[in-house]
Order: sequence, then structure tokens, then C-alpha cells
Amino acid sequence: MSLFKEKMSSYVDRGNKLIAEGKTAEAMKLVSQGLTHYTEKIVNAVSPYAKADAGLIVLVLRHLADEVERNNPGAKELYEGMKNIVGKPELKEKEKIKKTNRS
Repeated sequence: MSLFKEKMSSYVDRGNKLIAEGKTAEAMKLVSQGLTHYTEKIVNAVSPYAKADAGLIVLVLRHLADEVERNNPGAKELYEGMKNIVGKPELKEKEKIKKTNRS
């Protein structure tokens, strides 16, 4: 357990600053790093999960995305603008069959 809470400076703000400096390639790399960072945090939060619950996890993530967009003006527009140009990390899942410890 850490004594200090992790603090993040915005990947988007830092990327925009790089773009303003004419460093577009570096900005895209930074935003891709941000995508990887948040992807890993979310995957770690929901793992492990039962294979049969994969659809439920998709439902939860889409609900969260809708709520984040609704509560953060510009979030949906950023997503729309970036979804086809930012490199997305591949999700590598391992299937392990284990006995449950909860029913």
C-alpha cells in the first residue's frame, strides 16, 4: 500500500502543448502512452473475471463511457477525433480455469 496517492498531469494537455510546439509525432506518442496507462488501470481493476461475465463488463464500461462523456464537455469530441488516429494497445487475455471462492 502506498502512502501517497498517485497524481497525474493530463496526457491531453501535455499533448496539446507539444502540438503547439510543432511536435505532433511526440504528442501522438504521449497520448498513446496515456491510452495504455488508463487501459492497464481499468483491466487490472476488473481482472480476474468470469468468462460468462464478459458481456456484463462491456455493459459496465459502455455505461461508464456514456457517463464520463455526459459529465465532461468535450470528452466525446476528443474521442471522436482521436479514435482512428491513436495507436491502441492490444488486449492480451489469458484464460485460466479456477475453482471459485465465492458462489
